Amino acid sequence: MRPISKTIVGIKYGEAKTGKTLAAVRAFPDALFVAPPGALLCANWLDWTPNVLDVTGRQGFKFLTETVKKASGKFPAIVIDDFSLIADMELELCKAQASGFAAFDLFNQRTYQLIRAAREAQSHVFFTCHVQAPREVKKDNNNRYIPGAPLIPGWQMPAKFPAMVDFCARVIHDTSSPGWPYKYATGPDEHYVQGDRLAVLPERFPLNLREAMLGAGIDVPRPEALAWMDEHVEGISKLLSAASEAKRPDYKKVMAHAASSFLADHSPRHARWVLADAMDRMVLRQHTDNLIADFIGNY
Repeated sequence: MRPISKTIVGIKYGEAKTGKTLAAVRAFPDALFVAPPGALLCANWLDWTPNVLDVTGRQGFKFLTETVKKASGKFPAIVIDDFSLIADMELELCKAQASGFAAFDLFNQRTYQLIRAAREAQSHVFFTCHVQAPREVKKDNNNRYIPGAPLIPGWQMPAKFPAMVDFCARVIHDTSSPGWPYKYATGPDEHYVQGDRLAVLPERFPLNLREAMLGAGIDVPRPEALAWMDEHVEGISKLLSAASEAKRPDYKKVMAHAASSFLADHSPRHARWVLADAMDRMVLRQHTDNLIADFIGNY
């Protein structure tokens, strides 16, 4: 596949406590995280301390837009977490300056300015959001069905915002494969806005954005302190792929051997990180290898 040189703008949305923020740290350990205080405590799971810029008080989209412009090119990625909460604060700021529909018009204008800054940034930019369930709204005496989408104020922006990004994944509960019981859903869904332009993922994939981007030919280097992981991820993923050929694959045996040999001298949390990345790479490799068979199987 031809490498993609551009930067990616994306959205990940879902219920609270499903692993959205932790997945962003796994993908971009040295990103700039713009988030409310305490939001990045989950990085302890990885034994990693990310770069965090706290969003406090009544800072809204103007602050985010200026931050994206200033941080552009200085970090491999900029992650705005939790965008849904910040959007609520922004709407309150807009209501203090305008009333009625004018407040939502102002909100939309500021959203477009933020997206424009993200699209022009020399860093990947990702927004983490809560989920808004499908619903009906009444407008001009008519009921209008609005699919589920990232939780953003208004009845237009929840659909428009995802249309302006490259990657929009909903986090869903799925225990059909090993590991963390939540997955990215990017396949077609009549009730939720979701999809991606990376064009390499199955309809459901583990919460591993880095592996997805690598699969699409996008270079996502690890920080120098974690660069040692790459060789082990590739080696272990190949062992897992070989094990998958068995009638009853014994993935636990492969990972236990790796943990007690290749990874024995490393932090247990970093070793776990390597094993998780290796498993996810194996899943993506299987999807790629079975692309034609799966396509035909849909008919």
